[in-house]
Formats: sequence, C-alpha cells, structure tokens
Amino acid sequence: MARQGDAADDPAIWLSSNPADARILGTNKKQGLLVYDLQGKQTQLLEVGRLNNVDVRQNMQLGGSKVDLAVATQRDDNSMMLFTINADGVVAEAGRFPTGLKSIYGMCLYQPASGGVEAFINDKDGTFQQYSIGLEGNKFSATLLRSFKVATQPEGCVADDANARLFLGEETRGVWTTSADAAKPDALAMVLPVGAHLTADVEGMAIYRQPGAKANTGYLIVSSQGDSSYVVLDAQAPYKVRGRFKVGFNLPAGIDGTSETDGLDVTSANLGGAYAQGMLVIQDGYKRLPDGPQNFKYVAWADVAKALKLE
Repeated sequence: MARQGDAADDPAIWLSSNPADARILGTNKKQGLLVYDLQGKQTQLLEVGRLNNVDVRQNMQLGGSKVDLAVATQRDDNSMMLFTINADGVVAEAGRFPTGLKSIYGMCLYQPASGGVEAFINDKDGTFQQYSIGLEGNKFSATLLRSFKVATQPEGCVADDANARLFLGEETRGVWTTSADAAKPDALAMVLPVGAHLTADVEGMAIYRQPGAKANTGYLIVSSQGDSSYVVLDAQAPYKVRGRFKVGFNLPAGIDGTSETDGLDVTSANLGGAYAQGMLVIQDGYKRLPDGPQNFKYVAWADVAKALKLE
C-alpha cells in the first residue's frame, strides 16, 4: 500500500484469456483501487477515494455488450462504484450510484443463471441492499431489488452463483446463508457460528470450486480474523468444516505470513506454475520482514489442499 496504517482491505481476482496476465484488484481504504499482476507488481492506481470492499464478475451480457465488471463500496459518499476491465486488464471507472446508507461497508457480486449481474451492499448497522446492475449504450444503472438486515455489524459476503445462495458474515456472530434470488427470499440460516472453529471478527470470504465441477461441490473459505486463521468448509449443507490453517513465514523468500486478515479472494483457475490448482489472495494486517505498510499475499491453493487433505 502507498499509505501507512490500516489501508489495505479487500482483493478480487480478474482472469485473462492468457492465464499469466491475470490481475489482482485491491482496495486501499485511504486512497482508492490498486491493480497488480501475478508477480505483485502494481500496474494501476485509481485514486477514487476510500474504497472498502471490491468484487469482480466476467463475461457478462449487459445491454447487448460483453462486460467484465468490478464493483466497490465507496465510504466517502456511501456510494457503489462501478469499474470496467478491458481485455488487457486495464481498469476504468464507469459510474457511481448513491445507496442512501449511512455507513457503507462490505459488498459482493452475484451472477444469476438467468444472466446479468447483481450487487449485495451492506452497512455497519446490519442493513443489506441488493441491486440489479444494467447497461444501456455505455451508461450503467442500478436498481434496488430488496433490503434485509442482520442484528449486528456485517462486512464480508460471497455469492454462490451456481446455487443462488448468499453467504454473509456477521462479524461477532458467524456466517449466515440466505437465498441470493431477490424474488425467492428465505430466512437467514446459520452456517458456522463464532466458536470452536471461527474467532471474531468474521471477515472476508470466497468460494473455491474447480472448473466444470458440479454445483454441489466446492469450499467456502472464511477469514477468522481474531486468531489470524482461515476456515475451510463445504459450500453446501451440512457445511462440514474441512479444517483451519494459518499462513506462516517463507523465510527463504523473505516473506512474512498473514495476520488479522480483512478481505480475501480465491480462484480455481490454472494460473500456471505454483498456481496450477488456483490461487488464494489474502489481505495482511501486519507486514513484517521488514515492517511496512499493509499488503496482499498470494498463496498457492495446492498448499492449502495439501495441508487440509482436500480433494
């Protein structure tokens, strides 16, 4: 990060037609949006204000156009910001929409089977809003579909597009799930409470599912911020916990581990080399070796799978 203190928050992965050209988008809560390549080199900085969470969806048909889109929450004006991503991985601001929220916080995107893209936005007071994002010509729009609320402060969330489910974190209570389909809402159901496996705050979450795999497979990864660990559980009922892990020091490479993680993202795409089984990107709350501003760490999914004996 180009800012000291609590700056880095949430990453999102964009995949290129050439796997080696993938990009990592990372928010800086004091500055804007940063873009990195797979070597960790910064390729862009968009100084658009205090962005908190970001998510990406690709190859969507919107308004007759094929679009790759990133959406982020903007804490200066409590808006939802949209960014397009071109074939070369170049990110450009594409619009911002007021939400009426008082303290905007986390978000995640959902791509329904019927097409298009929707955004879940939350507020520190527990409010969630679900928007449908549209495109006419080169102008985006956002239409509110529904609102609901959890009892205390949320932040991280992830949508399981294949099963039309939303997983959301209530920071001091645990992980919940509900329908991602605004037309078929259901009651919140607890997936994993804070306790034996999960230590508050519940933070970033992402879903790992291998390419072409059935919808009833996949893993949900959750940041257990209070003990600087990560929980892996099945992304479908009964949500069996597969294990927990921490990311330690890589002393030969001079890279420290991760701690007090906010956001994370994962992909199962073959990005080559160590990332042939995919890649986990983690926000690091405290950078050591040497001490410095917060950053993001890249972890080979193969190491996670090996450590937890995952299929």
